[in-house]
Amino acid sequence: MNRDPVTKSYSAATTPVCLTLTSLSILLVNDFFGYSRYVKPVTKTLCTLGFLYLGVSYGLVNSDQGYYVFIGLILSAIGDVMLLSFKPHFFQIGAGFFLLAHLMYCGAFITTGISIKWFLMSIVVVGPAAIIVYKYVLPYTSGLMRKVVIIYSIVISWMMAFASGSYGYSGKGWLLAAAFLFYVSDLFVARQRFIKRCFLNSLCGLTLYYAAQLMFAISPAIEF
Repeated sequence: MNRDPVTKSYSAATTPVCLTLTSLSILLVNDFFGYSRYVKPVTKTLCTLGFLYLGVSYGLVNSDQGYYVFIGLILSAIGDVMLLSFKPHFFQIGAGFFLLAHLMYCGAFITTGISIKWFLMSIVVVGPAAIIVYKYVLPYTSGLMRKVVIIYSIVISWMMAFASGSYGYSGKGWLLAAAFLFYVSDLFVARQRFIKRCFLNSLCGLTLYYAAQLMFAISPAIEF
């Protein structure tokens, strides 16, 4: 149920999108050249404020679906802050917030409506993909971290399934694309965290992640 009309103009997106993309560019350049460790927390915070600002500008909270998405964006923002640290307990807390964010996105997809056919078809695809990720990442984890990775992988797989089911019901692929970008970005985060730290992981992971969040944030203005 829509509580208030949502603007369909894209002009309101200019400032928040530019804020996120400019900050992301500075962040990636700094990561590549290793200029200063103080740049990352500042630029990541600005990137996050950008997609939150965009969500507010497009009235996410004015619809039931948008409300879930906006809560997901807030939880993601907190997760971003936690992941600034490479200490295991901060990573686990951050993963917990991102897990909750994915659950909120699941709620948004369910609110839209779910095609059982598309949902089940997606399970057939993401199920084996999750198993491959398990085998690829789990050998590099142990203890509580291994449990976190397993639970998180299950949740993001369910998110993709609900996103596909929502697409099958509504015929709108924008949120499905956003969910897919988020899903793939998480794979690069896992590779960076557990397997091999390299700039390619940051480049792909961060770019896909912020693109996904911007797409979620502007979703009320998108008709397809």
